[in-house]
Amino acid sequence: MVTKILPIIIILVWMTNSVHSCSCRGYRHPQNEFCSADYVLYGKVTKETLIPGPPDDVDNNLATWEYTFKIIFKMKGVTQGVGQDVVIETRGNGALCGVRFDVGQFYILMGGKKPDGTKTIYLCNFRSTLGTLSPFQTFYLFTRRSDSYNFNCRRRCVSNKIGPKSIGCKYQSENPNDKTTRCLAQNALCKRERRRCRWVNNETC
Repeated sequence: MVTKILPIIIILVWMTNSVHSCSCRGYRHPQNEFCSADYVLYGKVTKETLIPGPPDDVDNNLATWEYTFKIIFKMKGVTQGVGQDVVIETRGNGALCGVRFDVGQFYILMGGKKPDGTKTIYLCNFRSTLGTLSPFQTFYLFTRRSDSYNFNCRRRCVSNKIGPKSIGCKYQSENPNDKTTRCLAQNALCKRERRRCRWVNNETC
């Protein structure tokens, strides 16, 4: 009897771990992240609040973390002005793709929105400090000119133009350890020139 029950227990444990886990697929180019994000901003965390779930939710699976950011620079999808606060939600448990931020620190976020307009950020969304960005990434983010993520997203050099089948902006996101993939993410911009999107600043890749 025990030998019959044991495999069932193992399967149930495996299913439970699979449900309560979070993994991100591939290594998306920051321009892809920017184009697909509902909002992009640079701000300072001023407050952290846990909205708890039911009393028996000891792992915070149903809880929500709310982070208040003071906007330093807004790049996309933000109606609040510079210096104003914006509240961003994430899940209470890291296994469900929730993320944590340090109060007093500055972050760049590229996140989504709920149907009611609430801004969200999860593990697989782009989030970074300035110190971890390359000089090229910083420039592409903070300028609105032709050499920027913002401008070229609006010029339709978006996700379907950056990928393994692209002619001008070929990118292998499924291989995050590939040196060329990393180099393109850190240095290159998929830029529209005339009628075509193509990589620029990719000479070293």
